Amino acid sequence: ILSDCVWIDPATGHRLPTREAALAAKYSAIVSPYREWGRKQQDAVDFRSIVLPDSDRIDRAEARRLGELIFPGGGDELLEFIQLSIDQKPFRV
Repeated sequence: ILSDCVWIDPATGHRLPTREAALAAKYSAIVSPYREWGRKQQDAVDFRSIVLPDSDRIDRAEARRLGELIFPGGGDELLEFIQLSIDQKPFRV
């Protein structure tokens, strides 16, 4: 996931994750059994703030691919979280 980025300044090495990589990273934190509940709630807010402004620009196939790297079946669940965000419904965590 960390290799999926957009180079902002190759000279300095400054880069940002792609939208799909950022969503996969936040999703991973939300579903992690080791993450504190309060932190998961912030991750959920962050996830929604990534989805809502540009939901039509999210590459669903790429998001699914990255979700599958987290765990088998994670790709479909990540897509479900994206849709729940768009529909403004709660996540199942």
